[in-house]
Amino acid sequence: MNSRRFYVIAVVLLTLLAFGLRVWQIDAVPPGGRDDELSNALAVAQKVRDGDWQFYYPDASGHEGLYHWLQAGSMVLFGRTFTGVRSISVLLGTLTIPLTYAVGSVLFNRKTGLLAAAVLTVSFWSLMYSRTGIRHVSVLVFTLPAFYFFWRGISQPQTADGEHAPAFRLFFAAGAFMGIGFYTYFASRGVPLIIGAFCVYLLLVAPHLMRRQWRSIVLMFLVAGALAIPLLITLNNQPEAVYRVEEIAKPLTAAREGDFSLIADHIWRTLGMFHATGDDEFLYNIPFRPIFAPILALIFWAGIVLALYQTLLTVVNRFRLPPFAFRPQSTAFAFLLIWWLAGISPAFISIPAGSLGHTILAQPATMIVLALPVSYGLDRLLQRRVSTSWRQGIIAALGVALVLSVAVRDLDDYFVAWPSLGNTRFLYRADINDVAGYVAAHPELTDFAMAGLLAGPWDGLAFAVGLHSRGANSIPTPRLYNPQRTLMLELGGEPALLFHGYPVVETVFGDRIGPPQATAGAYQLSQVAVQPQPSADLGCFVNGLCVVSADYNPETHTLDLIWRVAEALQLPDKPLISYPPPPGVYDGPRLAVYTHLRDDNGSVITGDDGLWIDPYTLQPGDRFMQRHLLVPPGNTEVDSLAFGLYDPLTGERIVTTEGEDALLLQP
Repeated sequence: MNSRRFYVIAVVLLTLLAFGLRVWQIDAVPPGGRDDELSNALAVAQKVRDGDWQFYYPDASGHEGLYHWLQAGSMVLFGRTFTGVRSISVLLGTLTIPLTYAVGSVLFNRKTGLLAAAVLTVSFWSLMYSRTGIRHVSVLVFTLPAFYFFWRGISQPQTADGEHAPAFRLFFAAGAFMGIGFYTYFASRGVPLIIGAFCVYLLLVAPHLMRRQWRSIVLMFLVAGALAIPLLITLNNQPEAVYRVEEIAKPLTAAREGDFSLIADHIWRTLGMFHATGDDEFLYNIPFRPIFAPILALIFWAGIVLALYQTLLTVVNRFRLPPFAFRPQSTAFAFLLIWWLAGISPAFISIPAGSLGHTILAQPATMIVLALPVSYGLDRLLQRRVSTSWRQGIIAALGVALVLSVAVRDLDDYFVAWPSLGNTRFLYRADINDVAGYVAAHPELTDFAMAGLLAGPWDGLAFAVGLHSRGANSIPTPRLYNPQRTLMLELGGEPALLFHGYPVVETVFGDRIGPPQATAGAYQLSQVAVQPQPSADLGCFVNGLCVVSADYNPETHTLDLIWRVAEALQLPDKPLISYPPPPGVYDGPRLAVYTHLRDDNGSVITGDDGLWIDPYTLQPGDRFMQRHLLVPPGNTEVDSLAFGLYDPLTGERIVTTEGEDALLLQP
């Protein structure tokens, strides 16, 4: 088998392996639906499906549009499932494997490209962003071709008349990929800076290359700039679009004010992410797990030293050798260093330090650096010392050992250790996904409530996506309540079935919950023991809610209210809004209970507002109980107690069927 065919087959097999690792158990790892994924797929990408195509969405602290255009298509194909949410990242993450091979090959040699691609295939870092429905990985699919075509253009052989072979098409392609990449992720804005910094370097060490190709390079930047114009216009018309940058750039802000301690700490911690500290967020990592194990970290830093040495040697040779003796490949080490440094630099000036997401642009460069000591350094060292077959065998054996050592550590950490961590499960709502699995296996279970902390609508949406992912024929809507203040008593007039016990918080009314009948993840399924209640309501409101009883305890300063859903609730329309919401867009509750203690003049002494239940999940016949805490200051004498309903967005009170805006009690 000739060498070219071997590498083609190897890259094809690696790409197939990469796809398999990225699609395997995609509905189970990550173990559920996190806010960002659900917001991307169900809020932002839904806008595309509704015909709202934008180059830049102000939603979720600002998002470039391209990933969401693609994700909208995957949601059409696969529905509201975890496959639909994550399949675009799977595809894009898989494509980074052959693209990394291509760039590593043109910069150095095919051994380097193949080894870097193989490590990337089994890397925890790559798996994380290739299997999560967020847009970070999309930047690499356009950056790598931009670098590939740029380097091909710079490396065009000289023709007989002293000019380089036509390279305009290569530079045009580089500019096109660079320009389209601006619509993927914020890190893409560093790509022209990387190429620009390298061109400055070329002016210093190989000015003849720049003289021959400067027109093509200008064309490349013009193409990229032309493609960026719609985005620039959009950003100019959306001043709030820079909110995300300002939100995370605390080290840079402190440095501008003269305090460089935070940025120095971030530089140190980011450099340490490869061997010591790692990313500290459960969302993306086993906290503080470094990218490489100790021995691999040594090889990686040896690659950095090798690249630095070769870069300095090229600078020295600039003054020792005639211009025609320079080869573009001699400057590849400088290009790789600039790429790597620029790729990790966002973590120098933003929070958190050492972020695997903010440094995504450096991911392929990191793997190429890791490959260099074996595929380039050792190859050169053995070239004149052993036969070709022995040299290739030694390099192949060491390369396989390197890849296997990464695979053994990273695959187990990603597929087993990381998704089992308690905080990972909490952030990805794994236990809610377990409830979805239980309900899918018990289709007779159609009316139930589920405890949670009511973090927006995302608990219910995570449950629905989990059910869709399991092919459930019907999607019941659980009543969502916060057990710290509320308990569902009846659902549709029957004693309530509850999934409760998670998250572990101090709860009220727990003595009314019967023994567990089953478990789903950390949740327990129990039935509420309903106590008899007065037949007459204390009062009803025009939106469909009635008060069954009100009990104020002056010793504990608690007010326990029992509510009944008399009819389908009249609630304001509440569209699904991204997390975080666009600037100026309200995403809070649209119904709340206010409770006031009043003095003998009718003035409010203290109050406690809230509705610790999602009213949009309530149905006629439901009954729930909630507790308000009303502690009067000092020895203030309480004359009366008033409570009612209102819309927190408008402040408008909802009147009773008698036309009153409050119900009064004498404590």
